[in-house]
Amino acid sequence: MAVNPVGITGRPEAAPVRRGLWICAATVIAVTLAVAPVAGHRMAVHPNLINTFFVLMASADLLTAHLLMQQFLAAGRLATLGLSSAYLYSTLMMVPYAVVFTRIQHQGMDSIWAEVCGPWLFLLILGGFPALVAAQPYVVAALPARWSEVARRRRRVAAVVASGAMVTLVGVVTGVVVGAAEWLPRIYQGGTPTAAVRWAVAATMLVTIAALITVIRGLRYRPPVEGWVVVAISASVATETLFLAAPHRYTLAYYIARITLLISSGVVLVALLAETASLYRRLAAAHEDLDQAHRELGRRAGNLAVMNRELEAAGAWKSDIIATLTHEINQPLAVISAYSEELTQEWDTTTDSERRAAVQALGRRVNQLLDMAAHLLALCRAEPGEIDTRPVVLPVEQALARVKDNLTRKARMRVSVDSGPPGAAVWADPVHLHEVLTNFVTNAVKYSPGDIHVSATLDNADGQVLFAVTDEGDGVPPDFVEHLFDRFTQADRSGGERTGAGFGLYLARLLAEANHGRVWYEDAVPHGSRFVLSLPHARHSPQTRGAGSPPLAGAADRGPATSRGSGGDREP
Repeated sequence: MAVNPVGITGRPEAAPVRRGLWICAATVIAVTLAVAPVAGHRMAVHPNLINTFFVLMASADLLTAHLLMQQFLAAGRLATLGLSSAYLYSTLMMVPYAVVFTRIQHQGMDSIWAEVCGPWLFLLILGGFPALVAAQPYVVAALPARWSEVARRRRRVAAVVASGAMVTLVGVVTGVVVGAAEWLPRIYQGGTPTAAVRWAVAATMLVTIAALITVIRGLRYRPPVEGWVVVAISASVATETLFLAAPHRYTLAYYIARITLLISSGVVLVALLAETASLYRRLAAAHEDLDQAHRELGRRAGNLAVMNRELEAAGAWKSDIIATLTHEINQPLAVISAYSEELTQEWDTTTDSERRAAVQALGRRVNQLLDMAAHLLALCRAEPGEIDTRPVVLPVEQALARVKDNLTRKARMRVSVDSGPPGAAVWADPVHLHEVLTNFVTNAVKYSPGDIHVSATLDNADGQVLFAVTDEGDGVPPDFVEHLFDRFTQADRSGGERTGAGFGLYLARLLAEANHGRVWYEDAVPHGSRFVLSLPHARHSPQTRGAGSPPLAGAADRGPATSRGSGGDREP
């Protein structure tokens, strides 16, 4: 039956066999060949040495079986379970063999225990272990796929079943040998080897050699932790060779064979422990790499979460703009549509004053839409948080004069300006300063029926210039002050209509912060509102005046600030 190595071992590719394994196996064979010429040398009887051999051999094989079983429980490889079962068989067979050896000591060398049971059990240990090792890949390959899958999923149950099978096998083998002792060929007769020794040992050797060849052929497809079984099987071949060379008991070969078996078991155990330790080290290193990768993944997940929040905020920002514009643009468009329809259908029946009033109303609504467009453009540039600022040393008097000049003639008659200390200047972007102050002033013109006062004062303690726009209106409701500079919010005004989209004051706050300043609101006494802009003070000189002039001259090309660019609302 052809056996697929991949199916046997679960490894997709062949792996090189370690050199130390071949060195140990060759050493066992070399020692055997060196001892063979003097193998028949008789030595003293040392029962305690044999008893020690039983204990150490059984302990080494049991520990090896345990380590392999743990490998199976961890990886689920059925061939490893089969190899563990073979070592368990060797361990369990030591028990009846030790019992028989004790009987031999009590009943003498001419008893059936010494002539039949003991030798046959020893041969079954020597030949049974290699046979099980060689057969287990074929047994695994012959298992139905459903059974194999169940064994891999329920590994502890599979381990219990395999252990139970080995206990049963050892019980059956021991029962057959002991029960059929009268019919089995005698290996010894009165302490002397019989003719059956040669063919029994030779048959066992053939089985062991065949098993060794089978294992070596598939050795490249075994994990390194299982490859060392070659050394144990080589020790069985060496023991059988010495048995053939010197079949008498208590010869040099007798002791050397058992010492060889014990040493080979120890070598396999040490190698298995070393391989297991190496696996654990690699596992620990992989676990550390996994932890590091997990931390890196966590860091990237955190960054991704931040980016997601930023994208969500950007999406919400766009949704807010669309929703606000959709809502706010309807009112001026409805007025424009109504006046246009009225003028179109009733032009001949309307008076000149009515036509003039309608045209003025249309102009106001168009200006309102232009205000929204200008603020929207400014917000689209400002919202990402990277507002392009080009600060210069800007004279306060020049900045305030420009704000007043951009007002309508009617509005200029209501606005008074106090430029503060002569020569005072700020360090700010001219376009941004004009945008904020124009917003404050146009808001005051809209919502205050009285005079508006624009002033500038120098705060030497903080190194700031304070621009204040004060009106005589009704002020801002106290519960709305904290939201005054928020995005898309407006205060409720009883009896009044909404005339903006809530852009102006929010944009003013962004521009002030971009220029290292701030804005705030104060109640004016006895009534009215005061909006304050604070910007860094700059020392003014003739040289800096020239530096500040070019940006002012080209300010109209840099942003949405125009004569109607703020169209301000007293709502952000």
